[in-house]
Amino acid sequence: MDSPTALHQLGRFIFLFQHTEAALTELLTLLADADDEFIRILVNELEYTKRVKTTGVLFARFLDIRRGRYDEEKKVFRELMSELLKLGERRNEMVHSKYWMWTNVEGASGLIRENSVLRASKGVRESTEEELLPEAFELDCGRISMALQSLEKFRLKIIDWVHPNEPA
Repeated sequence: MDSPTALHQLGRFIFLFQHTEAALTELLTLLADADDEFIRILVNELEYTKRVKTTGVLFARFLDIRRGRYDEEKKVFRELMSELLKLGERRNEMVHSKYWMWTNVEGASGLIRENSVLRASKGVRESTEEELLPEAFELDCGRISMALQSLEKFRLKIIDWVHPNEPA
């Protein structure tokens, strides 16, 4: 099989990000302990940032009502939510950019990503440009994969906390 192209890697990044959003919805559903469809209807109306923040607050509340000492779990979960917010910013950069095919001086093909934002306080438009060879996506995809693994670990912990005496 040929090596993946930068365009393929961009699609992979977006695909993995969708799994992250689905994993957050699954956590929210577990934490709410209500009708699954009811929760999915509500969550569907939350933009990604609000979904992450809501998951963080619900997780802390979920642990607080268990009356145990869960300080370390809360800390790790807050760090995970912070990473998910950063990944969301990166996703927005990727999705809302303009792209051009590009070949570097060594003959490797990739993408040039251009994004611009308005800085109203300065009265200017700032533009950024990034050269993306296929391997440039590995860091972002790796970060999403790690976040997905962490979300799964917390999903399993939540299930154990809700059903502590039931065999797996």
